[in-house]
Amino acid sequence: MRTAADAVSNWTQRAAAASSFYGARIQASSWKQYASSDTAQNNWTAGVQAAITKKSYQTQISKVSDETWKTDTVNLGVPRYQQGVQAAGPKMAAVMDKLLPAIANIRNSLPPRGIAGSQVNINRATTFMTQLHAQRGNFKAVGVAKATA
Repeated sequence: MRTAADAVSNWTQRAAAASSFYGARIQASSWKQYASSDTAQNNWTAGVQAAITKKSYQTQISKVSDETWKTDTVNLGVPRYQQGVQAAGPKMAAVMDKLLPAIANIRNSLPPRGIAGSQVNINRATTFMTQLHAQRGNFKAVGVAKATA
């Protein structure tokens, strides 16, 4: 009989061969037409509602100790962090190309600063936040690919 160690070994070794097949299948598919359909939306909504009803989030969280979470995050997440940030560089640049000019435009439209703690400054801050919030959603990096290694 096969052992758990054998199963894990087979699984990890075959992942290398499967990854090229997986990549090819991604390139050959069109996820958006299905993901944006009413059926997909309804399935997602039903799935989320079922998870809420069953308290799946709480149930799964309670199964993992802080130590397991820390160990997995340190061993898996930390080594991948810099790679993920670097891969997202083009998207960050695309967002900043939109966001920074918007911030500058808002700042330039504000009245002069008052003395520290003044109502003038509170109003300036409120105006800044309100105007920036009104542009929410305009700074996405839609259509910008992540960098590849």
